Amino acid sequence: MSATARAATAYRRVDLESAPKTLIIERLYERFVRDVDDAKRAITDRDILTKARMIDHAMAIVVELEAALDHGAAPELCKNLKALYRFVAAKLTEANATLAVPALDQAARVMTELGDAFRQAHANLVHP
Repeated sequence: MSATARAATAYRRVDLESAPKTLIIERLYERFVRDVDDAKRAITDRDILTKARMIDHAMAIVVELEAALDHGAAPELCKNLKALYRFVAAKLTEANATLAVPALDQAARVMTELGDAFRQAHANLVHP
C-alpha cells in the first residue's frame, strides 16, 4: 500500500471515528444505495465478482444497522425496522443468487425510504 493510500485510509478512519452517530447512519444508508447501484451495473456488465463484492458490502451494512437497534429504547420501532432489514437482506440474497435486478431495486427502495425517514426525524429533533 502506498503512502498516499495509507494516508487516505487513516483520514477515513479518523473521519468515521469523530463523526456523530447520526451522520454515520446517514452515510450507511447512502453507501447501501451506491453499493446496490454498483451491483446492478455489474450484473448488466456480467461482472460477477464486482456484483458479489457490492452485494456483500450492502449486506454488511444491513447487518450493522440491525445490530445497532436499541430494542429497549423503542421496542415496536425496532421490531418493525428488524423486519424491514430482514426483507432487504432476503432481497440481496435473492439478487446475489439469481442476478435479479428487480430484487435489488426493491431493497434499494426500502433503504432509501428508511434513510429519508431517518434524516427527516433527525432534522426534526435538531430543528423542531
